Amino acid sequence: MSITLSHRGICVSDLEASTRFYREALGFEPYADHGVVEGPAMEQTMEMPGVRLHAVMLRHPDGPVIELLHFLAPPAFGPRERRSTIQYGLVHLSFRVDDMDAAAARLKAAGGHVFEETRARFDAGGTTMLYCTDPDGVRIELMQMDGQPAGFSHSGICVENVDKAMPYYEAMGFAPAENYVLDGGFDWLATVNEIPGIKLRAQMMRDAAGNTIELLETIEPQSFGPRERRPLNQYGLTHIAFWVDDVDAEAARLEAAGGSWVAAARIVTPGIELHHGADRDGVRIELMRAITA
Repeated sequence: MSITLSHRGICVSDLEASTRFYREALGFEPYADHGVVEGPAMEQTMEMPGVRLHAVMLRHPDGPVIELLHFLAPPAFGPRERRSTIQYGLVHLSFRVDDMDAAAARLKAAGGHVFEETRARFDAGGTTMLYCTDPDGVRIELMQMDGQPAGFSHSGICVENVDKAMPYYEAMGFAPAENYVLDGGFDWLATVNEIPGIKLRAQMMRDAAGNTIELLETIEPQSFGPRERRPLNQYGLTHIAFWVDDVDAEAARLEAAGGSWVAAARIVTPGIELHHGADRDGVRIELMRAITA
């Protein structure tokens, strides 16, 4: 039984603008264009009658893949602005840069937004941080880290409890890595998160291929928001997808670790099997199994 991270999904308002942003600002390259996707199987797995969307995948030179989802029907909805870092669910994409000013300028020129008021220096970690957003408000974290090369770093998830969330991601092959307990009421942490007095724990989880997910638990103030799956046509980060060779076995392992599944959204087509569910904090998880003749 194997499981491999495939991609992270993003619902976008303008496919051309978002493709330009991720290519020019962050170095992604074309990976796959699925064209317009529709039909009964897609309606079932996405839980959307009449769904039609254009899906394009981009790959970062470091390996991570993002899937840009542009909905033609039903229309996408929701605010196109940055979510709070203490709102449950998928929070941000994080990148290491070797020149913060140049990276921020490149991001702005490509159609993103830069929030200079969030720039802060974490001296103990040798890191300068700055929050930006893509054209649809997805948080992009830039980090200039002493002695570290530029590249993709991680994606962040705000969870209710790190210790309870970890077994789910361990079941998907992620192991605990760096653990940062930032409970000192640090000014730099308040600046970058735009939340006075914030205290949090950041637990990095890393798989054998080096893919990293950051589990964020807020100590103060309390996190907020629904802990349930976001609709795929809601603007922003939508889901994390994994390739598996046995959907039933992996789904059972993840359910035992606190996850849940939507039986009615499971489909099997001549080319692929898809199953949708969520982790214990409501982050949408997609399992995919390739079917070959």
